[in-house]
Amino acid sequence: MEASYFAVQRRALEIVGFDPSTPQLRLIHPIWAGILILSLVTHNWPMAVYALQDLSDITRVTDNFAVFMQGSLSTFKFLAIVAKRRRIGSLIHQLHNLNQKASTTLSQLEKIQKENQLDRYVSRSFRNAAYGVIWASAIAPMLLGLLGYIRTGMFTPTTPMEFNFWLDERNPQYYWPIYFWGVLGVGAAAWLAIATDTLFSWLIHNVVVQFQLLELLLEKSDHNQEDDSHLIECIYQHRLALDLAKELSSIFAEIVFVKYMLSYLQLCMLAFRFSQSGWSAQVPFRAAFLVAIIIQLSSYCYGGEYLKQQSLGIAQAVYGNCNWPEMSPRKRRMWQMMIMRAQRPAKIFGFMFNVDLPLLLWVSRTAGSFLALLRTFDRSPT
Repeated sequence: MEASYFAVQRRALEIVGFDPSTPQLRLIHPIWAGILILSLVTHNWPMAVYALQDLSDITRVTDNFAVFMQGSLSTFKFLAIVAKRRRIGSLIHQLHNLNQKASTTLSQLEKIQKENQLDRYVSRSFRNAAYGVIWASAIAPMLLGLLGYIRTGMFTPTTPMEFNFWLDERNPQYYWPIYFWGVLGVGAAAWLAIATDTLFSWLIHNVVVQFQLLELLLEKSDHNQEDDSHLIECIYQHRLALDLAKELSSIFAEIVFVKYMLSYLQLCMLAFRFSQSGWSAQVPFRAAFLVAIIIQLSSYCYGGEYLKQQSLGIAQAVYGNCNWPEMSPRKRRMWQMMIMRAQRPAKIFGFMFNVDLPLLLWVSRTAGSFLALLRTFDRSPT
């Protein structure tokens, strides 16, 4: 395998304290993981309190609750991974072993490499966007403070996010601890999101590989041979791919459900911020945050749609590679049963919805409706 194979996911899991080399996905740095969760919690609730202090300021409310939701979601994702780490580790290593076994054949190796290249495009895009959020939260306050120092000769402290901390940032001795703790909170949310979301992308693409390997098997073998060994092999491969997809859906069901229940609110709140005039240290952070959220939502929906379409394609592959007029009635019925099963696609299910492109369209429309509602409230007289 290439050196970049599983590289983004491995590094992201190691940053948040997991050991991806073990089938149990062991948490080897619990203290560091606890610090990340503590930094999230100690930022989330002060932001919520700060937002609720003045509900008439819609910009303030939306700014803080958008970040509050992401922090809560990142915390939930981490807890879900910890609770299901053995299942996740087992699925990762099962796919690793299947890829290793299939890579001995050139055509199968090309399929594996192609899908993992697609995963790298998706994973690196989200990783870079998430790191952009961290850098924006760290650099923007410094640049504005430096600009104020150049103009007035006084460094005016600003924090990465607006919230009521238990220390007064206007006091010089407290500003830097608050600043670094704020950047750590943003980094914790970003690192936990990278670990979860890039892992989902890798799992999706490597489950899709199993359906593509089945298509190769259907293309290159004789469907009309006397014994049933080829049919049994195809059914086994199809059953394996469906079971892997089902396990992936089961592992991420709670995560995608919570994510998409909050996603349209996040989008409309972040978009509302840019419909307002004015500039502050938070604007670059909000812009980078909005881009990261859009990539995050799109990658999940793209992955779910990709899996669905690939599993549906098995029915066409069976039909197109069988010589039906020369096939015995018994074998014809057996291949037809495989086609019928393939017509029920593999899906990523979030309890109340399927994760696919129509879901992304629904989220976008709902976010637009809520944005229009917020703008109406903002224009209404107080």
